[in-house]
Amino acid sequence: MTALALAGAMTASAEGPAAVMSSDSPPYRQALEGFTEAWGSSVTVVAAGGSLPAQAWAFAAIGGKAAGRRWPRDAVVVALLAPSVADDPGYAMSRVSLLPEPRALVARMRALVPGLRVLRIFWSSEPARVDAEALAAAGQRQGVVVLSERVTPASRLPGRLRSLSAEADALWLMPDPALVTEANFAVLRAYAAARKIPLLAPTEGLAERGATATIAASYADMGRAAALTLRARLAGRAGREVVYPERVTVTANGPAARAVGLKLESADKVLP
Repeated sequence: MTALALAGAMTASAEGPAAVMSSDSPPYRQALEGFTEAWGSSVTVVAAGGSLPAQAWAFAAIGGKAAGRRWPRDAVVVALLAPSVADDPGYAMSRVSLLPEPRALVARMRALVPGLRVLRIFWSSEPARVDAEALAAAGQRQGVVVLSERVTPASRLPGRLRSLSAEADALWLMPDPALVTEANFAVLRAYAAARKIPLLAPTEGLAERGATATIAASYADMGRAAALTLRARLAGRAGREVVYPERVTVTANGPAARAVGLKLESADKVLP
């Protein structure tokens, strides 16, 4: 938390927005930098458990711990990097999705995976249902069948994979913290490798850790989307409940991608 405690260079009057940080981890810092850049001036920064500025009523909540705290009634909150936080009727919260916009996401998948017709996804926590349903609807419009299944508790995933009969052309890793544990990620990698299908993921850095490719918005772009959404809300424009980052980057793990025949020319970056 040292950087939060020393965030004087980013501190403004309490009349401006406050960025509430779950921790000082690199993804959250990158999101904060994107938010500050798009906001155009410095913002007050506080830790998730810290006291909110007395006059502030507009907030960017970065991370689940920050988004899940109690907010002043009638506060305007934009949450990002917080996929599993439930809504509270006491205040208006918009959310920046961890996923690209569903239609754009399916389009990038189809460009990357030759002959993609069946996509399998798993999810566990109830907030992930909305993303799963949106992805299934977008897939249907583009000729891709999305086999969507809730697995709860998440520890049942290995057994569920062993019992599958229907084949798929690719696996998509939903950004569901309840499901995506280190152990389950390893199991999904092994499952995809054994069937010679790609494991696609929505998070920066997972291609380096064994995913075949990632289709992801950067943490900084999520922060920028949060700032633009907060400005619109404060200007009196109705905000969408879920906001999608505009820019998406496809990063392929070169050896893994070649092994399953991905179209590397459709990737923005190919790792050696």
